[in-house]
Amino acid sequence: MQAEILKIALDVPLNRLFDYTYVGKAQVGARAVVSFAGRNLVGIVMEIAQTSDVPLEKLKPVIHVFDDVVFGAADFKLLQFCADYYHYPLGQTLISALPLRLRQIKPAVTRKSFVYALNANANLDEIPKKQIVLHKIAHALLQSTALGANIHAGAGLGANTLAAISPSWRKAILTLQEKGWITQTEVVAVKPSLRSSNVEPNLNSEQSQAISAILIENGFKPWLLHGITGSGKTEVYIQLLQKILAETSIDKTGAQALILVPEINLTPQLEARFRSRLSAFPLVTLHSNLSESERAQNWQAASTGAAKIVIGTRLSVFTPLPHLQMIIIDEEHDGSYKQQDGMRYHARDVAMMRAKQLNIPIVLGSATPSLETWYLAKKSQYGLLSLKERAVENAQLPKTHTIDIAKSPTENGLSPILIKAMRERLQRGEQSLLFLNRRGYAPVLHCNACQWIAACTRCSARLVVHLGQKRLKCHHCGHEQRIPLQCPSCGNPDLSPIGQATQRLQQTLNTLFPDAKIARVDRDSMRSKDALTALLTQVQNKEIDILVGTQMLAKGHDFPHLTLVGVIDTDTALFSPDFRAAERLFAQLMQVSGRAGRAEIAGEVLIQTAFPQHALFDALKAQDYVAYADELLAERASMQFPPTSYFALLKAEASDFAQVAQFLNLAANLARAATNASSNEVTIYDAVRPQMERLKGMERAHVLLQAPSRAALQRLLKNWMPQLRAEKLSAKIRWALDIDPLEL
Repeated sequence: MQAEILKIALDVPLNRLFDYTYVGKAQVGARAVVSFAGRNLVGIVMEIAQTSDVPLEKLKPVIHVFDDVVFGAADFKLLQFCADYYHYPLGQTLISALPLRLRQIKPAVTRKSFVYALNANANLDEIPKKQIVLHKIAHALLQSTALGANIHAGAGLGANTLAAISPSWRKAILTLQEKGWITQTEVVAVKPSLRSSNVEPNLNSEQSQAISAILIENGFKPWLLHGITGSGKTEVYIQLLQKILAETSIDKTGAQALILVPEINLTPQLEARFRSRLSAFPLVTLHSNLSESERAQNWQAASTGAAKIVIGTRLSVFTPLPHLQMIIIDEEHDGSYKQQDGMRYHARDVAMMRAKQLNIPIVLGSATPSLETWYLAKKSQYGLLSLKERAVENAQLPKTHTIDIAKSPTENGLSPILIKAMRERLQRGEQSLLFLNRRGYAPVLHCNACQWIAACTRCSARLVVHLGQKRLKCHHCGHEQRIPLQCPSCGNPDLSPIGQATQRLQQTLNTLFPDAKIARVDRDSMRSKDALTALLTQVQNKEIDILVGTQMLAKGHDFPHLTLVGVIDTDTALFSPDFRAAERLFAQLMQVSGRAGRAEIAGEVLIQTAFPQHALFDALKAQDYVAYADELLAERASMQFPPTSYFALLKAEASDFAQVAQFLNLAANLARAATNASSNEVTIYDAVRPQMERLKGMERAHVLLQAPSRAALQRLLKNWMPQLRAEKLSAKIRWALDIDPLEL
């Protein structure tokens, strides 16, 4: 058999394919193991050719080709777009989209489940009578299979049932398959939900209109579903999927839908609601809380079409779905959709391109849309659907009040007004939530004598006090050390923890309300895999009186008995140098406020602040996202900031700052030369240091590029990036390009 030449994409920082010889049958999109630079790597077969620019005698042979095709033509098209737009090597783009198990050299072993059904052409009279096991299996399949039924709906018998008939059922099934009498179909196991319900709520007029508008359109159409918290956006998703998945038949295999959520803590409740209401459609989840084998199994169930609904975090946007008919992005404004290392993609933008390439609708849901999305909706590039009423009848938006801490001073982080409100809720048997987006005991350890502050030696950050463990921890690099017994600077033994964090707040509440059941929700308390799910069940069952938590509790969760939200400290974000800080804070406060009063009982939100007259709080009290978003857009336009312009950020870091400065100055000069040679549309700023100047022992700086259009920016980047990669200095430091950065 003549050797073929396989062009393979590898997980290396080189933007090219590599030629190898292979004797055998290979498919485009399959994984292959090859030798590269003295080590074995897994790559993706991109092309099968007869010739190569490299002499055949110099080409290495492929070590092994797996028989699974992990990417199809549509997947390649999307991943090629990402590699081009984010200027990231194609091989690294492809491999990063795979589950870890499929990136490994050894075969990916996953436990798939199948059902077996008897085909209409089966003639059981042909089976010899002495083959008793074969008779038993065949007649059991005959009884269970309705001839001509929709096999994908799950008709037939599974492994457990067949094993109960005979331990040697596999051999019998193989014999029947060889005769062509059996259809084997992969199935996805249905897990139990938190609360199972088949009751379909009555839609209000706004929800019905939203569903009708989306379904009436054919082909690609982006929709912004702008609904206040508690307006029933999830119910709109569910009823959309009911119609899309039930009515669409693709090659008799059924349609698929992708639902993206920003964080894994939003998955349990959403998954439970989808499983209970859409039980006819196999559902899988994809997120970092799964084991690697679970993730690989779910990924393969999606890629084969066995899973009809996929709920996942940002990496799920690349999951192969051969029959994808709709994409839904919940909480589309959330910054968690942006990848901050490797290929710095934004899952919302990638999903938009995927929907466009597949010519399918995409729905972006949020109570506080990102300004980028709101800007496009105002320009009518996206359809705008508004849900202005709460879905539960008689449920009202919570009343929001600010507490001026200059007039009502706090003690241990809590004002008398907030303490009184919590006590009233306890007496009425209602629940309260205190929001403080800072974990640990206190953010600062301070010496009163010499003003020393415990700082991280590897980052431009302070060490956080974790009193229970008697440790100081850096929440950026992971460094930790014991709390010193005396000041390292002056020897003073009187060291004070300054400021509030969730552990200290919980301690204060335990003192104030000794009989109350208090739970803390942050990354320290929710370490185990099912901890959050268990806690949410306790909250639903009214086993918790007071919740203390970070942003893990701010979005997506439905607490029907929670009537009070207290916001402890937001002032540090009001005057941040980050131009996106006000947008993020408003979204965060709107989200956390929305946890209160979602049922018939009225809710209240109390915000402690030293700046009660700030415009942000006025908009929050009025629940007027539109007015505040338009105000922020006007500010952005006057400053030529996104979304009215486009940014790219060249980041660099090294242990020696001089090398970083030298590289970035060289890069800026190359960019200026390139833009002057073209149309001079792109502004290149001088290198500056970010707010976090040092991170994990590395000195950091960046160069910002600004352009009035994506096209102008991409033209410059296309010429600039090869020049940067060719510079010898670029190999001595870490550097990365961030397109459409969220953080400067």
